[in-house]
Amino acid sequence: MLPQMLRGLRPLVTKTGQVRALSQLSTINAEEVQKFSAKSAEWWDPHGEFGMLHLMNPTRVSYIRDRIAPIAQDSTPFKGLKMLDIGCGGGLLSESLVRLGGNVLGADASYNNIQMAMLHSRKDPALWTGPGQLEYRNTTAEDLLAEGESFDVVLAMEIIEHVNNPSEFLRVCADMVRPGGKLLLSTISRTPMAYFLTNFLAEDVLKMVHKGTHDWSKYIKSEELREAIHSLQGGWQVDDVRGIAWNPLRGRWVVSEKNGDIGVAGIGSLEVNYVLTASKTEFKFFAIDTQDWLGSSQNCAMGGQPY
Repeated sequence: MLPQMLRGLRPLVTKTGQVRALSQLSTINAEEVQKFSAKSAEWWDPHGEFGMLHLMNPTRVSYIRDRIAPIAQDSTPFKGLKMLDIGCGGGLLSESLVRLGGNVLGADASYNNIQMAMLHSRKDPALWTGPGQLEYRNTTAEDLLAEGESFDVVLAMEIIEHVNNPSEFLRVCADMVRPGGKLLLSTISRTPMAYFLTNFLAEDVLKMVHKGTHDWSKYIKSEELREAIHSLQGGWQVDDVRGIAWNPLRGRWVVSEKNGDIGVAGIGSLEVNYVLTASKTEFKFFAIDTQDWLGSSQNCAMGGQPY
């Protein structure tokens, strides 16, 4: 279960010019949406505000592929999978997933972000003619769930630390995952090292991102997120949790080999950025012969037994 201070955050119902009208149960933080809307023109600038995210994207796509389709050898390992990229921003991850064959819905509460994502996607006709399918919507996770949407894979990458009521946001995302499907999240751990690197160093000293981009109090430790997933209804298990860190010597982001690995410069791999994969139990309905139990050859359908 997430810490009390996070669970207790009240949902926001403010309506603004650039924020989709919110339901009473919305987890959207209007201030966060406005903040990223103001930066929407920079989404596809590799040297701008989202430069580190551009560098991170190939690493996280590789991780996603390893967790969803580890034995696929072709160039479209996500073919046939319906995937949700919630909080898609300008579409960096969505486009990558489509190129690997996924049928991707990129959703964001910011109208500006969705417009930028759509504009950029039109520059590459292959995104619309390839094996995958791409759609963008200016909407929220709550609205998608209310509309009955479901997915094989739901990805909430670098977003849960920007919402109100992260426990509710997690539940909504999990409820949209089909039985046997996957939920992947990436976020930042609430540790002193994370504050030093992402708030003090990145914002105050190096000014890599605008001050106020991150709120340390909203970071979530990996053990808190793991516990929250285990408490979800529907049969959930955490498959994998790994740190993801910028390696200045190699000039790229790297994923730790296993949980608890020591990362760059002796930093614990789960102390700052990390990625997590969880699976929803797939239920199997099958018939069993009850002759030994009831003295007859009657078959009885039994359901709800996990593989």
